[in-house]
Order: sequence, then C-alpha cells, then structure tokens
Amino acid sequence: MEQHKVAGLILAGGRSTRMGTDKALLHIDGKPLLYRLVKQLSRLTQEVIISVGTKQQETIYRQCLGELENSVRFAADLYPDCGPLSGLHAGLLGRVDGYLFVMACDMPNVSEEVLGQLTAHMDSGAEVIHVAGQPFHALYHTGAITQIEAALNEQDYRLQRLLQRLFSVQVKLAADVSSAVFANLNTPEDYNKYAAK
Repeated sequence: MEQHKVAGLILAGGRSTRMGTDKALLHIDGKPLLYRLVKQLSRLTQEVIISVGTKQQETIYRQCLGELENSVRFAADLYPDCGPLSGLHAGLLGRVDGYLFVMACDMPNVSEEVLGQLTAHMDSGAEVIHVAGQPFHALYHTGAITQIEAALNEQDYRLQRLLQRLFSVQVKLAADVSSAVFANLNTPEDYNKYAAK
C-alpha cells in the first residue's frame, strides 16, 4: 500500500438519526466502523483527522479506537448542527496547506485505487477533486475554506451545491472500479445488508 501525500478526514459529527444509533460505532467484522476506517486511512494517508460535533463524541470515539487513539487528531465543529459541511470546515482548518481525503464515517469501503486516481490530479490546483456527483471519497484542498465558510454563513449546507461553488476536477473512474466504494450505511436495513456479506 502506498501512502499518499494527503491527510485523511473522517466526518463523524452527525446525529445518525436514520440509523437510530451512532453509525461510527456500528460493528463490522467485530470492530467499530470508525476503527476500521482509521486503520485503513492510516496506511494510505499521512495523518488521520476525525471531525466531531461534540466533546462527548470525541470521548466515546477515543475509547472505541483503543490502540489507534493516539494515531488520530480530532477536530470539533465550529458551526454546530450544520451537517457534514461543518465537519469538512473543521478538518480543513487544522491543515496549513494541502489536500484532505474526505470520507463519511458510514462509508465502509476505502478504495486505495480511487484515492490513487484522485491524487493523480493534485497538480491541477483544484479546490476539490472528485467523481461526478460524489462529495465523499474526494479530495478537498485547504484553499476551499473561504467558499465553505461562505456557504456556512449563508446557511447553504448542501454538499452538492458546494461542489458547484468550488473549482473542481471531476475524475472518471476506471471501468473496473466498483460503485460500491461510495456505498454508505444510512439505515438499519443498509447496515444489515452490508453486515450479511
């Protein structure tokens, strides 16, 4: 596995209302989903950041990470209850310069191949490098912070709108890359279906 010159950001500050329980703590193959994501991203990125909505979330997540606790940095939302845009903002604020590979905490599949295809476009100067229509499993540059803050201040929290606001490069994935890398576990049905595999 190649380590890429980006940091990883896991957005874990949400309320998980559709799931009914904290999605980051769902167990897959005997480990919390957050643990699995941190372990995978630690091998692929230079640093792993977890965005949280509350200090209580951070405490719970530190416990679930066990021996991985010291390998991550936490970033607390400065714009509470504003969805994933707030977590993206918090994660980018903690970086001086460069790209963050952004995952939602309910995305169980980290693709090294997709990350490699995205990082191949880092010299473009784009504020976001992504697959069309996919705001996650994407690279966001620290240069996007101004537009993100503007969207937060305008109370426009939709990530699809953010993709339109930013200078972006859309990557067409190789034909053999499965769309399953973009799957997320929003509901108990999604989780049960994924866990049964």
